[in-house]
Order: sequence, then structure tokens, then C-alpha cells
Amino acid sequence: MPGLMRSLCVMAPGLCKFPTWQRMARWGTLWAVLLVALAILSAAVPSASATGDRQALLILPFGFLDTSGEPGDQKTSHADRLAAMSRHLSEQLQSKGLYRVVPATDGILACASSDQDCLLAQARKAGTDMIMVGAVQKASTLISQIWVGVFDATDGKRLFYRQLSFRGDTDEAWQHAGLFLIQQIEADAPKKP
Repeated sequence: MPGLMRSLCVMAPGLCKFPTWQRMARWGTLWAVLLVALAILSAAVPSASATGDRQALLILPFGFLDTSGEPGDQKTSHADRLAAMSRHLSEQLQSKGLYRVVPATDGILACASSDQDCLLAQARKAGTDMIMVGAVQKASTLISQIWVGVFDATDGKRLFYRQLSFRGDTDEAWQHAGLFLIQQIEADAPKKP
């Protein structure tokens, strides 16, 4: 009896008490069941390469511009809403498995608004494949707009762009706009070629 068969007979002695041809038939069935189980398990459990191959996305802090001319200082509430939208966007893109979100380093933030070459170099140094930038403009009391672009960190080419409008200037309106933006990104997820 070959070594593997002997080992299996020690673990499952009931299979080895039958004549050789019956044992072979039972071993064949056992192997078939084991192969099917392994195939199911390998399909159900994501491999390290499947989870580790997500492209890295750097999300820069979004800008904000209020051209509504409304009286009263709303800078604090707008900064809070913008931070919440950015945080939720980052968390959702990461948790949905679309991207591995890379945090912005001080070097990236220092050159983000003034020097494209510096930004691209710093982003690549941080291990980023793509860079997301965005801005929100409050155009009036009722209407705000969001511009979002995703660019290749290698050469700065645009991979994705959306301009969205939303109504209202409340936490709920901003949250709804953020959720819609996430849906737009999911539907047409930018990938580096």
C-alpha cells in the first residue's frame, strides 16, 4: 500500500477494510469530495493578491467656496460638513474594497495647491496610484455643486470626473450628496491603466 494510502488508512480505517477495487472507488469519491470542497473554499475566501492588489487612492482635502452672498458666518458649519463628507467618502471607498486609501502626508499637503510636479512626486513616494481632488461651491441658498476628479499619480492624466449639484445647505443634504457621489464612483470606478 503506498505511503499516502497507508496514512489515510490510519486516519480512516473504515475505508481500508474493503477489497482494493472498492477502496479505490471510495478513495476516488473521497478525493472528488475534497477537491470540490477545496474549490468552494478557494472561491469563497479572497486571496491575498485579490485584497492586496487594490489600487491606492490619495484623497486630498476638498476645497470650499461660498458665493451665495448669504449674511452670517457659516464657515464653521461648512468646514464640519466638508470634513464629514471627506471622511465618509474615504471610509466607504476603503470598506467597499474599491481602493486602498492612502492618507495625505505633510509633504503632499505642502505642495498640493501650488505645484503639480511636486504633488505627483510626493504622491508616488507615498505609494499612491491615483489622486482624488474635489471642491464644493455653495452657489446660492438652495444650490451647491461638487466637482470631483481622479488623476493618475504617474502622469497627472484625468481618469474620472463628475460635477454634481445638490439642493440645500443642511447636514442631511450634504450627506445625501456624499452618498450619491460614492454611488457615482462605484458605478464607474476609476482605475489606473
